[in-house]
Amino acid sequence: MSHYLTLSTWVLQPPTVVNFLSEYNLFLVLGIGAAVLTIGWLVYAAVKYRVKDDLKNLEMKPSGKNDNLRAWLTAVITIGILAVALITAVQATQFLYNAPPGPDLVITVYGFQWGWNFTYPNGYSDIGNLIVPANTTIILNITSKDVFHTLGIPSLYVKGDAIPGQWTSLWFKVTQTENITDGIRCYELCGIGHYDMVANLSVVPQAQFQEWYSSVSK
Repeated sequence: MSHYLTLSTWVLQPPTVVNFLSEYNLFLVLGIGAAVLTIGWLVYAAVKYRVKDDLKNLEMKPSGKNDNLRAWLTAVITIGILAVALITAVQATQFLYNAPPGPDLVITVYGFQWGWNFTYPNGYSDIGNLIVPANTTIILNITSKDVFHTLGIPSLYVKGDAIPGQWTSLWFKVTQTENITDGIRCYELCGIGHYDMVANLSVVPQAQFQEWYSSVSK
């Protein structure tokens, strides 16, 4: 499956996915550009400065202006590529760790051997099922009750560590309703039941979520 998105699918993709794939595509282009530049210079140098058959007539000539210009040009291009990569990486990291403004829902997540407990603002808890409304920023505050875990939602390209005594946060937003069986997984080897430490993610219309949320309120 291609990592590139068409315009129609781009609009429907969750923002975390769009951000990740944008970064991926940019780094792919930068990497190809750097590879072409490096290999191109190596081939050029190998051809131009290859050893001649007649070693007696070989003369060591000082670098000319063109050689110096090429060296400076290579340095400038290399620094430019690294600067663009660094700036975009920092921006992408800030985007993924700072939830956008707007309607949100904050849910507390407790990892344990071997499952996920989701506690909503009204006090309702569910193990193994996360139900959230569409078109709403979902903020997960994550910790662990025993050992290290890592909560990951591969379809949304987000992860957050679950560490005993500490809290980490992640956010996501889904524009379409969907049900992802075992869509939430643990990405930290945490014991014999690690393989089965999964949870379902259900994204429902806002009206349906409000009806369900009211029914489980204390």
